[in-house]
Amino acid sequence: MTVARKPLRLACLALLLASTGAEVVSVGVASAQDSGVAALLQQARYWRSKGREDLAQQALRRARALDPNNPAVVQAMNGGGKAAPRPAAPVAAKPAAAASAKPAEPRQTGNAASASRSGPRPANPAPAKPAPSSASNRAGQARVAGFAAIEKGDLDGAASQFQRALAVNPRDADALGGLGIVRLRQSRFAESADLLGQASRLGRAEQWSSGLAAARFFAGLGEARDALARGDLTAAQTTAEALVHSGYPQSGPAVELLANIYEQQGRHADAAELYRQAGQTGNASSADDKRLQVSAARSRALAAAAAGDDLGATREFQNGLVADPEDPWIRYEFAEFNIKRGRVPEAEALLRSLVSKGKPDALYAAALLNADLDRPAEASRLIDMIPETQRTAQMRSFAVGVKTDEAIARAKAMGASGQSAQALASLRQLGSMSGIPVGKQAAIANALYDLGDTAGAAAVAENATRGNATSIEDYEGLIGTLARVGRDDLARDMLQRAGSLAGGSADSQRAYARMNGALMVSQADRARLEGRFAESFDILQSAWSAAPDNMDVLAGLARLYQSGRMPARAAQAWQLVLARKPGDRDALLGLADTAQAAGDDDLSRKAQNDVLRGFPQDYEVRMTIARIEQSRGNNRAAARYLKEARALYTARQGGTSIDGLAGGNPFAAMSPAGGANPFRNQAVAAPQAVNPFALGSGTRLPSAASPAYAPAQTYAAAPYQAPPYQAPAASGAGAIPAGGTIAYSAPYMSEPAAADASSAYPADPVMAQIQSQLATLTQETGPRVDVDTGYRQRSGEKGLSRLDEIKGSVRFSTDVPTGRVYAKAEATVLDAGSPSKSGQARFGQNATIEADNIVAQTEAQFDGPGSVNASGVAFSAGYESDFAQAEVGTTPIGMGKTKVTFRGAVTPEVSPGFRVSAVAERKPVTDSVLSYAGVVDPVSKERWGQVLRTGFGGGLSYDRDGSGVYGEGRYYRFTGTRVVRNDGFEANVGGYLRAYASPHSSLTVGLNVNYQDYDKSQNYFTWGNGGYFSPQSFISVGFPVNYTLNNDRFDMRASFTPGFQSYSQDASPLYPTDAELQGHLDDAKADDNDVRSYYDESSKTGFALSALLSLYYKISPTTRIGGETSYNTFGTYNEFRSLFSVRQNFGNTGR
Repeated sequence: MTVARKPLRLACLALLLASTGAEVVSVGVASAQDSGVAALLQQARYWRSKGREDLAQQALRRARALDPNNPAVVQAMNGGGKAAPRPAAPVAAKPAAAASAKPAEPRQTGNAASASRSGPRPANPAPAKPAPSSASNRAGQARVAGFAAIEKGDLDGAASQFQRALAVNPRDADALGGLGIVRLRQSRFAESADLLGQASRLGRAEQWSSGLAAARFFAGLGEARDALARGDLTAAQTTAEALVHSGYPQSGPAVELLANIYEQQGRHADAAELYRQAGQTGNASSADDKRLQVSAARSRALAAAAAGDDLGATREFQNGLVADPEDPWIRYEFAEFNIKRGRVPEAEALLRSLVSKGKPDALYAAALLNADLDRPAEASRLIDMIPETQRTAQMRSFAVGVKTDEAIARAKAMGASGQSAQALASLRQLGSMSGIPVGKQAAIANALYDLGDTAGAAAVAENATRGNATSIEDYEGLIGTLARVGRDDLARDMLQRAGSLAGGSADSQRAYARMNGALMVSQADRARLEGRFAESFDILQSAWSAAPDNMDVLAGLARLYQSGRMPARAAQAWQLVLARKPGDRDALLGLADTAQAAGDDDLSRKAQNDVLRGFPQDYEVRMTIARIEQSRGNNRAAARYLKEARALYTARQGGTSIDGLAGGNPFAAMSPAGGANPFRNQAVAAPQAVNPFALGSGTRLPSAASPAYAPAQTYAAAPYQAPPYQAPAASGAGAIPAGGTIAYSAPYMSEPAAADASSAYPADPVMAQIQSQLATLTQETGPRVDVDTGYRQRSGEKGLSRLDEIKGSVRFSTDVPTGRVYAKAEATVLDAGSPSKSGQARFGQNATIEADNIVAQTEAQFDGPGSVNASGVAFSAGYESDFAQAEVGTTPIGMGKTKVTFRGAVTPEVSPGFRVSAVAERKPVTDSVLSYAGVVDPVSKERWGQVLRTGFGGGLSYDRDGSGVYGEGRYYRFTGTRVVRNDGFEANVGGYLRAYASPHSSLTVGLNVNYQDYDKSQNYFTWGNGGYFSPQSFISVGFPVNYTLNNDRFDMRASFTPGFQSYSQDASPLYPTDAELQGHLDDAKADDNDVRSYYDESSKTGFALSALLSLYYKISPTTRIGGETSYNTFGTYNEFRSLFSVRQNFGNTGR
């Protein structure tokens, strides 16, 4: 009876369920519960694939609440699944439990049915015979067994039974429906929807409607999620929107998924509204409700930021923090928002709060922030704090990335400290290692390129193309590197791959557009750096035509104008960038630089003030402003900005322990409602379109085309580095004339101080660069003492043209705005020796004694002069800067009559590389003791000589990247004590080419032509002559070769100038100022032709050279010691000079 009764009970149960729809009460409840567990497991797997372990654990905890003993839930909570690297915006939460329907079982036939209808049995009845076993009967038994297995939770057994029934009759609606319920509970939603759909068509549709709706909903949800994972936002959006409007009662997961899709499309306001709706569906738990509130707040914050409402964005981020203080990713997003706006202290506060939580996700988010702040060491430390067993795959990948960043930083530091070979070897070894992500391989290639290894960079970049790039960001870095090394073919291939990966995401599409524009801009930049400006212009114009909203193209055009020495147009181009991207850091810095170079100081300072206000915590901004201040001649301000940059950089490198978080919030004084917004009620004028490839003159855009740019609160994060401007040196090679103010040596092109690694900061190239620049500036700022001792020897006749000179000077100087002021005392000792008897005859009025004795045919006896020497001390004071010099002083006191000397010069740069110069001066002529100090005539006992040169002149020069041309002309008048007045003219023209350049040295070769013309020849020592070289015609051609070296210890300059010269001197009277004395000589000449009354005319043509070596050693940032030596054969004398110098700075050393 027991055996017979069990099928009977099952048959009755089937009939009861078929007639009352009790499947919703019994199996449906269990089915809904189990399908909810399955959906939560699927949700956990989804969140882990996106790197959101926190949300995955929330889903698993809810699944455990539904089914505490479910083995799949237990396994997943014990570490099953994987996580992802970077925080993504939260995607839809778990699907709600689906209602399931259990079909009515078929009516039973045969003995079981008869027994259920029979009346009382007789005692001890005979055993009933088993019913015959037919295929139909076996199918019915299988159906009954399937539903029984569902009740027991044996889904695999149930599926097997239903499949057995379908093998008999594939159109069995009840078996199809039962198997559909099994598949629903197994989360095989698409298959479930198909089976339940068939059951509805073959049987009673209302019987399966609830389960079919659930299956179709979650199947569609899976399709939308798959499309989102592939990056196909269009398909994901279409499917999700259909699900939201499908009428399914528990549509919360679809609403949240659609919000996530809108967020990735940049539709932050729409996303925020959908997150709010998802939280009001009534199906969310308290944890889900928090998560949805945070997501809505984040979307509202991003929408406000996109609209330029930073105050509103800050308020919404704070609302998100209040909604869920434990969510690490809202803190991450808020910190990123602050970093992009230069508010590092605020970001640091959020970063420290993440570290203090100590949870894996929080530490991971903090590590990501440190990586964004260029702190690979701190990022590595934080990621190492996460136990290995709790790390996701993406965390492990990130750890490899930051270790790579650390290795690259160490290699760069080695290169900056002069260990280029070791740095290159380290980078090449790193590039050859397997397992390095594609994006990091691109970074290695960039580092190799920056150190000069173009071939190695190309090899690493080419190898990276064979790697597996998993994100469009990987392609972005790689394409830029390939473009830098000239592999445009591979760059285009990578761009095509990136296009297939971009999908419909707004961020991805923007990244793809950036890469496409960046590739063309890189090609244009490469042409620009190689001097092919016209080609660069054409590339940029083509890129602009294809994408007129691409600001990278416009920035590339600004750089082109800047490199092409068109700073006014560059300034206009930067203003066009600012019109599209208000407050952009690079554009503001570029505008400050180029406007200053173009002479528009007001516009330059406005941009400078704006970028300083917008980025108060950015050390790179301070470094660039320091260079601009230096170009203005304000070294004191430049040093101040460098010190501020050092403090900011030190604080930034302090990791999560940095103090001093005040400042950085430009809205601190405003009401939360933004009532103090000064722009709220201002009308926005639509600017007139401007063609950046057809700009006019001047630095300002047409007023109708673009109103004055205004700083905004949205800033780009890319560093700005403009090409340095170098002032030309207008000098050449030739003789040292009586004028003496044109330095006829080859141009000395000093390179800007490179980023030498200071011994105090051997491992930090940025700090080394700041220290090196500060050390250089301290030589130009603050009090300084220069002590020089020099020796000069000029060949010539003893007692006359020969000269030995010893000088010692002390100069005290200090800086003032835009320059330095100084006071100087210089002691001079001159000695020409004693003239021979022949020399005595050509000294002073002794020529008359010689003439009288020749006529009388007697031996002449001369008076003196003995040893010809002099000494004295000269004093001077002056001002000097890069564009103006002024000095007033005296001739040496004790050397004849003390006279006033002066010199004034201006050398403005009227346009980049083009300078004009003007000079006026009154200086002693230092060719001989006679010209410099004056001497006493041994006959008349009167003093004569002490010649002063008064002159004025002007010049032009043009320099471009160390090569240039120059020309200069000057007029002189020579006057002295009892000497004849003389007038002269000099012209000097030439050019030079940079043959070699490195960060620390340069080599130039050139050509110089010098011409001189004076009224009278004064290179004699009789009464009335001045004792200085003043030919009536002089021309020299020199070929200067100059080499300079400047590093953290040595300043060296070497010059060698071979050449040719030709000059002539007219015949000249012995006494040009005294007609009576000259007439006496003329009469004596008439009496005896051996008498000398005129100096004969003379000329010389031949080879000449000049050479110079200067070497100074920097004992410390404030002390320099060294000297120089030179030799020159241009002119009538051979001259040797030497100098020993000590320079001591006082005050702040810059440390």
